Amino acid sequence: MNLNRIMPILFGIGILGAGAPKSSVKSDDLKNRVFEITQTSSSILIDGDFDDPGWENAAGTNYFLEIQPGDNIEPPDETEVKLTYDKDNLYVAFMAYSNPDEIRASFQKRDQAWGDDFVAIVIDTYGDANSAIMIGANPYGIQMDAMNKGNDDDPSFDIIYESKGKITDKGFQVEMAIPFSSLSFPKKDVQEWKVTFYRSLPRGTRSQIVWGGLDRSNSCWLCQLGTLKGIEGIEQKGRIEFLPTVVGSQSSELDNNDVIQDSKPFGEASLGIKYSFSSDRTVEVTINPDFSQVEADEDQVDVNTTFALYFQEKRPFFNEGSDLMDTWINAIYTRSINNPVAAGRIINRGQKNTWALLTAIDEDSPYIIPGEERSYSAMGKKSLSNIFRYKRSINSGSYFGVLGTHRQMLDNNGSGSTFGIDTRYRFNDTYQLEFQSVFSHTQEPNDSLVVSSDTFGDDYSFTFNGESFTGNAVEFEFSRQTEHWILETGYDHKSPTFRAENGFIRSNNAKRAYVSSVWIAFPNSFISKAVGGFNTGVRRNFGGDVKVKYIDFFGNVELPRQINVNISYEYDPIVRFKNTDLKNVSSYSLNFRSQFNKNLTFGSGYRGGESIVRFLDTPEKGKNSTMWIWGQIKLTDKLNLQPMYNQQKMTTLDGKEEYYSGYLSSLKVNYQYNEALSFRILGQYNDFSQSFTFQPLISYQPSPFTIFYIGSTQNQNVNTLSFDGINNGQLTTRQYYLKFQYLFN
Repeated sequence: MNLNRIMPILFGIGILGAGAPKSSVKSDDLKNRVFEITQTSSSILIDGDFDDPGWENAAGTNYFLEIQPGDNIEPPDETEVKLTYDKDNLYVAFMAYSNPDEIRASFQKRDQAWGDDFVAIVIDTYGDANSAIMIGANPYGIQMDAMNKGNDDDPSFDIIYESKGKITDKGFQVEMAIPFSSLSFPKKDVQEWKVTFYRSLPRGTRSQIVWGGLDRSNSCWLCQLGTLKGIEGIEQKGRIEFLPTVVGSQSSELDNNDVIQDSKPFGEASLGIKYSFSSDRTVEVTINPDFSQVEADEDQVDVNTTFALYFQEKRPFFNEGSDLMDTWINAIYTRSINNPVAAGRIINRGQKNTWALLTAIDEDSPYIIPGEERSYSAMGKKSLSNIFRYKRSINSGSYFGVLGTHRQMLDNNGSGSTFGIDTRYRFNDTYQLEFQSVFSHTQEPNDSLVVSSDTFGDDYSFTFNGESFTGNAVEFEFSRQTEHWILETGYDHKSPTFRAENGFIRSNNAKRAYVSSVWIAFPNSFISKAVGGFNTGVRRNFGGDVKVKYIDFFGNVELPRQINVNISYEYDPIVRFKNTDLKNVSSYSLNFRSQFNKNLTFGSGYRGGESIVRFLDTPEKGKNSTMWIWGQIKLTDKLNLQPMYNQQKMTTLDGKEEYYSGYLSSLKVNYQYNEALSFRILGQYNDFSQSFTFQPLISYQPSPFTIFYIGSTQNQNVNTLSFDGINNGQLTTRQYYLKFQYLFN
């Protein structure tokens, strides 16, 4: 298969299969919708009932359409929403009609009930269609908020609001009070925001229902929000918040004689201070912060990878403003600030111009050093990091941005800086351009923290020996998107000397050109949605060597019982690794997921075929087999089990010799007593390292930022996953910990 010939052929097939844009609802009509509200003169108590006098004259609508799987059709169940406000809060009331026996609802931790019935309001206070916040709740009032950046949702985003829900004989109803102090909005007397309302109705299929519908032929759904009018005279004057924290722990580990030894108990305090000058400018300082995570990072199998593993940012301090920091070239990765002794930031949001400045002194500073075929890593000492980000809105869904980062090591002369520009420009509802360019300058320290005989660029060494060099990276993508077809073509590169010490760049010395085409159909029958397409491209290094040619075909169908089936086939005519050319590498995968009923959600998958055995001195093709299965079993509305199993195996092509095999297995038990109090037990076994982790945790979290938890983590070396194996295993580490954090505002 000649990929250089097939790429333009597939590109042409994509164009021929595009079809004309069409939709029963037009974007302009959606943009022109107006929802005008008035101020209430009576108090509203958030209790899930709508009998307060404050709701009597509230504006409302019941004009909702199903946008998935149906195309702007009458939804299966009716939905009503009402809005009003006073000087402190925006009040939202949903009445979601449904058969109460069919409602899917559970007590979960915040942002964990996405599979339930839920309702939400989506607000873009600046109206630029670059980001919006979704604020919602399930039928029990469990809060669910997220930052939407146009193409995806970030549920790690949190704000403070009040919500209550209740199931009735007609369905369920949710009442919310959203403080204006939790929102950022323009500093002016008369507000005009973009808004819509959303309902998720999971039954045999998952019906997605919104106010007024959605134009599928327009890829920018935030550009289709209606206008919220009527809010006047609200403002945020100077407001201060204090976030004191006290943590304590006691750890144990093996000594040289393999005897577990307890360390002395440890405790410390920290303080965060946040001052809001107005609704669009805040300053926050934190001293000796505790950024420990209640939820541990999930285990990842890295036995056959040579690159650094990416872990999601979960720390609330860094998640605020994440809509600004995320870019296509990952030049800003806040987990590069690992253990700060102090940090501060300013976020200034405006109608057109938004910027943020983050400064942190880090006690332990990680290095992720990219190479052509592997990453190097090390843990440095104290550093000072400064990160600046600026974005200017151009029109709906378009912007221009600037970023700059600098990390200076404080115990040596090592440093790293980046400067870049980026833009997304929407020519119209169909065509879009994305571009980013980042330049870097690196001054290596002169120490033995990293020692390697490998070289890069103009004969630079990966060893930290005081070298200084510059690099650059580019991302360019042009796309065409309609209701039934998406075409993307682009180019990207990272020079051999490109690094980003405050980012996550795990590889460089690469140039890539690619094409992607996706076809989408809505049969509105047994198959509610079908997706198919291909990705193809060529990646070379800066010396001109072809590193990989690839073409991937994929398909996805959505079936009754919320069954989602995904298949893919990957073919690489050539892969070059460690100066070895491996030809005709092919693999396939099948993935299955179903929210079968209100009590059972599960999924499984299999990936097989050929893969490169990368850890050999001379790499070769191997036979890869990966199988996984997971589930969530709801025993009651408050108690659920979450099992997971992932098995991986690599052999020679003839199957006679095994390179590696093993599995990860875990069981999580969650009991959510009410909206705030929960109890969790996690047991996790890693067969690759033959280790078993046990984590019980009790937590009380009445708001995103007020939390108390107490728990422990213990790790054992075990021979096998069995009760006898665990009982006879050797305890290697153990830690008890507690944390109390309270927000004063």
